[in-house]
Amino acid sequence: MELQQLRLFLAAAEAESFTRGAERAFVSQPALSASISKLEAEMGVRLFTRNKRNVVLTPAGRTLVKRARVIVGECSRAKDELKRHNIQSLLRLGVVNTLPITLVARLIEQYRRDHPGITLSVIDASNKDLEQLEQEDRIDMALTLLQDKPSGQRRFTRARELFRESYRLAVPADHHLSQSPVVSFNDLENEPFVIRSHCEHRKIIQGILKSREIRLNIAYVTNQDDRAMALIKAGIGIAIVPECYQAPDIVTCAIQEISTQRVIGFEWGDGENSDQVSPFIEFSATARWGQSRQ
Repeated sequence: MELQQLRLFLAAAEAESFTRGAERAFVSQPALSASISKLEAEMGVRLFTRNKRNVVLTPAGRTLVKRARVIVGECSRAKDELKRHNIQSLLRLGVVNTLPITLVARLIEQYRRDHPGITLSVIDASNKDLEQLEQEDRIDMALTLLQDKPSGQRRFTRARELFRESYRLAVPADHHLSQSPVVSFNDLENEPFVIRSHCEHRKIIQGILKSREIRLNIAYVTNQDDRAMALIKAGIGIAIVPECYQAPDIVTCAIQEISTQRVIGFEWGDGENSDQVSPFIEFSATARWGQSRQ
């Protein structure tokens, strides 16, 4: 018994005609008749009662119809599953560009290693640009700052927090402030400063400085955190950075006037690839996000 024989048998049974069954199965009528005759010979039973106008299933034929539908259906489902297995699932992730690349790279490397069947496509962008990517349906989820945003036409209606962190002052290890557990903005007035122009809390920090009539001695302005850390290490200036930014020969201190924290987590919606989102979030939740601060 072959699968094609069962398919042709079902076509004839459902059409109640060898001619119409052949048309349905896209074969010639003689080919269908020959296939059914061979099947009857193999089974040792008559499957159809033939007359001039149509064909009618025998009791044995009705029994085989039930089995044949199950067999043909299962084979079709197996074929579809194997096709999907060969096509890698795609997950498009947007990452806010103020997260240390070491943390992001470690997460991506571990996930790709443990989930070889998933293609992970990652885009770095600012928090504002991530919202635009969301609106344009270019990402399935975002690893970003969680904050109150107008609903508007937003696609991402769900969120999950991963961790919270404060902002700290980063100075070279041999800097005179490196031994201070807590510093004040008054301590920074004459210090060369590296400004992170893309800092999400920059306006809040500027407001505090303005209220205290403190002017910073700006030595360098950059929108790249790796440059900022390199400049600090080289002694070009000091900077205010998120707590997760750590590097050899750089020390961070708490800042007395800054009590706000930034909340990092995932935002996502119910898109085409939503079945890939939850496993990635659960995997990410097990990552040691605080490791760089220990």
